Amino acid sequence: MKKEKILDHLIELAENLHFKVRIEKGDFAGGTCTKEEENLILLNKRHMIDKRINILAREIASFDLAAFEVPPAVMKIIDSERKRASEVELEMSESEDE
Repeated sequence: MKKEKILDHLIELAENLHFKVRIEKGDFAGGTCTKEEENLILLNKRHMIDKRINILAREIASFDLAAFEVPPAVMKIIDSERKRASEVELEMSESEDE
């Protein structure tokens, strides 16, 4: 599946989860925020498409997606971001224990 199509699927999924996705230029990493009671996922237009895909997948990964039809290629990316988030949490908890 082409990267543009993956990005489109992720944007549609985010919108189904009640997020508005905005792609803008600026000096920011990207991710979720709330502005005037509106849930947003901001993506930086200056970032390569791979990074935009990863940011969207990371933000979506924390939700239960069982009610949605997600293409396997898109789900693979979301699962990869879930795994990465779990590994980061594990590393953080281990460093706190030291």
